[in-house]
Amino acid sequence: MVATSKQSTSRLEDARARMYRDLIFESAECVFGARGFEGATMQEIANEAGVSLKTVYASYPGKRELFDAIMRERGAAFHDHVREAVENTHGGTLEQLEAMTGAFVEFLFAHREWLQIHMRSRIAWSVRPSEEAAADLWRRGLEDFEKLLGEGIEQGLFYPTDPSELAVLVNTITKVLVTYAAEAGEDDPHPVAERATLYLRRLLCVPGAAERASG
Repeated sequence: MVATSKQSTSRLEDARARMYRDLIFESAECVFGARGFEGATMQEIANEAGVSLKTVYASYPGKRELFDAIMRERGAAFHDHVREAVENTHGGTLEQLEAMTGAFVEFLFAHREWLQIHMRSRIAWSVRPSEEAAADLWRRGLEDFEKLLGEGIEQGLFYPTDPSELAVLVNTITKVLVTYAAEAGEDDPHPVAERATLYLRRLLCVPGAAERASG
């Protein structure tokens, strides 16, 4: 059935609204990354996007809602990217840890503005976010780490300790290393991921266990 003129107009308007929303989202991420939440204004975001302030408010009701949308949507993509890397790894626990760490670092390097937002917030990586959706993603990410670390402990690969506490430590160490590398001007995620994996192996692995697992 051929779409009516009214239906065609509605689809065009929906497509235009999505286009503006994506443009404003990316522009806001850039502005928040450069100036932080408190320093950024909706007018600066409008200027960065090349649209009117009215258009920005038509897509997002306020600065807080726009900021939360960025943290929520990027956080969901981050979580999915890391989980997918682990699910596509057919090796053992150590190989999964390496895949998880590599995906973790690669995503943050690929989304520098989002990383800059975290760096400017000065909120500890180990602290649970206050926004509900972001907090849920933070919890789910830690649970993935916790599951992998628990398996390694059961296998005798990792030192026996509380896997939930260890997950927070591993998550924080990796993010701090990425932050340090980004501030130092590094632009290749692979050496950073390799260093992170090396540090985590030194922290987690019982002496000789990794070699026995590889053998």
